[in-house]
Amino acid sequence: MSEQAHLAVARALSDRLVAGDAAGVGELYADDVVVWRNVDGRELAKKQVMKVISFLTTGVQELRYEGIRVIATPEGFVQQHTLRCRAPNGTDVSAHACLVARVVDGRITRLDEYFDSAQLAPLMGG
Repeated sequence: MSEQAHLAVARALSDRLVAGDAAGVGELYADDVVVWRNVDGRELAKKQVMKVISFLTTGVQELRYEGIRVIATPEGFVQQHTLRCRAPNGTDVSAHACLVARVVDGRITRLDEYFDSAQLAPLMGG
């Protein structure tokens, strides 16, 4: 795939999340996707990731990404942004993020997510 195609996948991921389109996000993930999160060191399979996506698309309010910066790589893309939303308990969340994605045939096969756990605490029950 071309780097332009990788940028299109990155754009679609952000757009679908913000639009609340969990099924659309799921289409961007390969069936055997692995998502690693620095906040807990876990690797999640697609079924687990989709639970997180569902929470983001239905459990929070005013979800948006600000300051999106994306760089295509030969294997996928690197994206930095600030995730903003209102947590279910009403707390405003502002979390800086970095995503490192591997893309094969237009689908994300691996995603490494880097967040500040303190900034995400209101979303994680903290």
